[in-house]
Amino acid sequence: MMCENATKLASDELDRGLSIRETVGLRLHLMKCGACSGFAKQIGVLRKATRRYVATDASDPGER
Repeated sequence: MMCENATKLASDELDRGLSIRETVGLRLHLMKCGACSGFAKQIGVLRKATRRYVATDASDPGER
């Protein structure tokens, strides 16, 4: 798998379930490619931070 495909799948994985073939291919690529592995970790962190921010912002409307 090429890095372009791996980064697309890593991003897609956050929005939809990957097929078994996609998951295996992505995991194999991430094991050998530090750049794509780092990308996957970064987008995961960004997604968690965004969800926390939205949850915090929605729970306290007086701070706007």
